[in-house]
Amino acid sequence: FAPFHTAMGFDNVGLLVGGKHCPVTSVMVSMDITPEVISEAVSQKAELIISHHPVIFQPFSRLTPADSVWQLASNGIAAICSHTPLDQAPAGINGRQHAVLAPVLELEQHSEILAESRPGLGFGWMDVSKRTWQAPELAAVLRQVLGCTVVRYSPANRPIQKIAFCSGSAASELELTAEKGCDALITGDVKHDRWYAARNLGIALFDCGHYHTEKIAAEILSQCIQTAFPEATVFCDPFTDPACYAMGGQL
Repeated sequence: FAPFHTAMGFDNVGLLVGGKHCPVTSVMVSMDITPEVISEAVSQKAELIISHHPVIFQPFSRLTPADSVWQLASNGIAAICSHTPLDQAPAGINGRQHAVLAPVLELEQHSEILAESRPGLGFGWMDVSKRTWQAPELAAVLRQVLGCTVVRYSPANRPIQKIAFCSGSAASELELTAEKGCDALITGDVKHDRWYAARNLGIALFDCGHYHTEKIAAEILSQCIQTAFPEATVFCDPFTDPACYAMGGQL
């Protein structure tokens, strides 16, 4: 449902650690592969970890026992990573987030692809709300629905009805969002200059965080694998937001 051949050119997906003939009876699913995730996989006797983010993304100049790839190999655990194929799949991250947000944001549920990568496939979606939103109230709803600790946003001097969403880090698509007539873009990992760009374009921009816009990946992968292989043991790593936040003078 998220074939590896749909990956973007910069990506690194598929079987990244281990051999394709290694037997698997127990699978851990996670957003990232960290030493803590590997330790949990070892304790659960998992032979495979399937993650959203690639455990190998950039070329290595060295490899030490502290690295996740070393720990995977030394414990005989394979790793499959999905990344951009899962982002783009109709039933993937963005598609699932549309299903989650549609009733809450009162969307018409006639979504279009925001950034098309090939015919019928791409990143994010656009949809129109049946009601008119103001930026502060939309930010409050997003914080609750996505489980964010904070939502950073840049308000627009216009009501919000046509909404774009793209998981992860998609503020680079602001200009495209404006070109397609959207009033707002919901994403994560917004860099400093993008806030000014949003202001100049007159678009409301919401930063819900990379983690909170993509944590649903583990749930999607877990359900997919369990359905395809009902005889396998599949469990999600109980991962949490890697960042901490200071609010109101307290952690």
